[in-house]
Amino acid sequence: MRLEAKCTARTKAVIIVHFGGYLAHRDAWQSFARRKGLLLIEDAAHAPGLPAAGTFGEAAAFSFYGNKNMTTAEGGAIIVGSRSLRETIRRARSHGMTSGTRQRLDSRSADYDVTMLGFNYRMDELRAALGLAQLKRLPEWNDTRRRLSLRYRQLIAERCPSVMVPFTNPWPSAHHLMPVVLPTAIRRQTVVDRLRKLGIQTTVHYPPVHRLTFYNDLYPDSHLPRTEEFARRELTLPLHPRMTRRPSNSS
Repeated sequence: MRLEAKCTARTKAVIIVHFGGYLAHRDAWQSFARRKGLLLIEDAAHAPGLPAAGTFGEAAAFSFYGNKNMTTAEGGAIIVGSRSLRETIRRARSHGMTSGTRQRLDSRSADYDVTMLGFNYRMDELRAALGLAQLKRLPEWNDTRRRLSLRYRQLIAERCPSVMVPFTNPWPSAHHLMPVVLPTAIRRQTVVDRLRKLGIQTTVHYPPVHRLTFYNDLYPDSHLPRTEEFARRELTLPLHPRMTRRPSNSS
């Protein structure tokens, strides 16, 4: 594996991404992390509602941004199995302080300490209430996304067989995105422009991180040919619970 060669004595953790809502290979990544003595962390921003998401390693981060399967408008959540890590994260989200305002009020003590570099990442009650309401509808919305994704696959196979849909069906997924990979000879911008004229919005997930200015300046010699080729040909089609299916006999 090329990943094996990327690990050095400085490597401490590996972060896997459930891209598009499709679960990564759990056994393979757990085996790799154990073999290398690495912490395994999940970027589960695309995978809310999947029972297995958040069970791979030490911690998992979920996003509740406005374009996710469920939202609190901003923010997210982290789930962990270790109590000590959980307490560290709780301190980090609130300036690294050893107690919060409510805790000091309840204990009638104004004393606190700052034991680490912290941030201001607390979720407020209004967003939490919104998230709880959204959470109740998440299974329904995810199922709608699943059915729409299946319909996409059927139509693409029938009418555009040269277009590849990543991940086989069925594959455990929250169906956050509908990514496709265009044929090598097709110019993506031409497809984007034609769809736009029809009132269909598309986007790209994602430009290669190592090609973005900040990271390219840090690591100018990074070359990831597979990532670059996928990013050059990937196109994300619309997918959201308010979409409706057209009859199969429509033109």
